[in-house]
Amino acid sequence: MDVSLRRILNSRMSVTVTLPMVNNNFSMLYPPQGSPQGDRHSFSANGIGDVSIFEQNWLLSPKSHPFGNVAVGVGIKIPTGMWNVQRVLPNETGLGYERRAVYPPSIMPGDGGTGIIVGINGFKTIRTPPLLRGNTVFGSASYLCNPRGTNGTSSIVQSLGVPLAPNFQNQLTNSVTDSYNLQLGTSIKLPHTWDNPKLKTLRARLVYNWEGIPNRDLIGSSNGFRQAGYIMSCGPGFSYSHGKTMFILDVPITFNAYIDPNSTAIPGLPTKTSTGGLLPAAFSDRRNLGMVAPVALSMRCIRSF
Repeated sequence: MDVSLRRILNSRMSVTVTLPMVNNNFSMLYPPQGSPQGDRHSFSANGIGDVSIFEQNWLLSPKSHPFGNVAVGVGIKIPTGMWNVQRVLPNETGLGYERRAVYPPSIMPGDGGTGIIVGINGFKTIRTPPLLRGNTVFGSASYLCNPRGTNGTSSIVQSLGVPLAPNFQNQLTNSVTDSYNLQLGTSIKLPHTWDNPKLKTLRARLVYNWEGIPNRDLIGSSNGFRQAGYIMSCGPGFSYSHGKTMFILDVPITFNAYIDPNSTAIPGLPTKTSTGGLLPAAFSDRRNLGMVAPVALSMRCIRSF
């Protein structure tokens, strides 16, 4: 859930402060491979996320362009959320219980980095034909640039508790990654609501999201463990305005996910060679894709003043 305060400075300029409140859960088999497979353990990472402050400007005058406009903006993300939440977890073998950083890093409330946000968004309210009049199409895109390399939190690679092959030695801590997001959607007037004073601001939504993590950051090092890739989702939602407060609820349903095997491979139990050396376990799509939620619930509350 996100809570936002938006200060309207003038007809074109506004500043929005957003405080995320995170409640993430994850489960994993320990040990994850072999026959039979181990027990499933679940854990959570909850708390306040990273606060963002974002300033945007409408390119056209809202007074003369009330039915369509485009805004560009820039902001900063402050590392207010925890990036080293720990729970009592077993190692790769399903034994050796001790306090370890939770996995995957994407469920942490924060990432430990101060970031730069750039974004663009726009909308178009349909006026003709009459059947579609009053419905709105909208879109937005943003990129978060995190210059910090790693945040010092032990990655799952270090927490496995098994011997590691040399190619994993650069992935012992979590990376502070860049990220991107693209959103396209439509806001639809519901029949028999526009004549009701209490329901006239209620809208149904259908939103497509494409979000991901690149293999390398634009600024700074790209060291550490990261799950580079993307997910695509689409789902229904609702929005409702009351005075200067807007409530938005979306239910994104994942229909496509890709995790780059070259940068996100997690070592399993090493295999000993005839000479006593170690070979890393093969990449497992099923195991690495466990970080993608099939369905999510997103709630936002925006207060303007």
